[in-house]
Amino acid sequence: MNCKGTELKIMAYLEGNLSDKELQEFERHLSQCDSCKNKLRQSKLLLKTINNTEPFEPEIGHKISFEKMLAEEKRLLIKGNSQKTTFISWKTAFQVAASIVLLLAGYLYGEHNGKMGAQVQITSLEKQTGTLKTEMTLAMLHNRSASKRIQAVGYSEEMKMPENQVLQAIIERLLNDENVNVRLAAAEALSRFQQKTLVKNAFISALETEKNPDIQIAVIQFLANVKDKRAIAPMKRLLDKPQVPGYVKLQVHDGLAQLL
Repeated sequence: MNCKGTELKIMAYLEGNLSDKELQEFERHLSQCDSCKNKLRQSKLLLKTINNTEPFEPEIGHKISFEKMLAEEKRLLIKGNSQKTTFISWKTAFQVAASIVLLLAGYLYGEHNGKMGAQVQITSLEKQTGTLKTEMTLAMLHNRSASKRIQAVGYSEEMKMPENQVLQAIIERLLNDENVNVRLAAAEALSRFQQKTLVKNAFISALETEKNPDIQIAVIQFLANVKDKRAIAPMKRLLDKPQVPGYVKLQVHDGLAQLL
């Protein structure tokens, strides 16, 4: 197991969800890698911070609003829990963690307004939450379940600007995922980052290799919209391929009209 594989399994390790074989490989790598040991310590610290957060008594109005929110979340969870499973999605887990951080941040600010120590604690918690968010998204993007990979791609859209390693993982889904729906979801998610060179390069590569008509159209529209003239040659090659549907070729003509 390499560092990337180990990092993706940290949360599963902490939750006790690794198989015996995966656990042996994980611990063997940890015994030889200080970097992964450090990432494990950081993840443990975040979970410990969340678990050890001292309760505090908010103002009456805040307490009522918060209790209403919790009641609504509980109702939705029960309603959606038709299969009576105890599984909590990565997204739900992060939302809970983020809520705790925001509540704690507000408390610290209220109790220590203007004090440097409070700001340092808030910044540290926000950084740890961002790290957890990235780790969760990456883990889901490599999940065996196509639905989970789609969920992770959609989850990434909630990030204002995902880290490059998240973008790279989504690009990997676009170019190599065996599931058409995952590739299409990845194309839609990546289309938000038109100024990113690595995203443009990914769409150029997809234009050369993608065979699904729906994804081809999404790729053509993106490249025409960003005026990437590198797309001209591969678009023209699509026109010469008899297996390409007529409606895709119409989109190619529209794209070329924007680029030429």
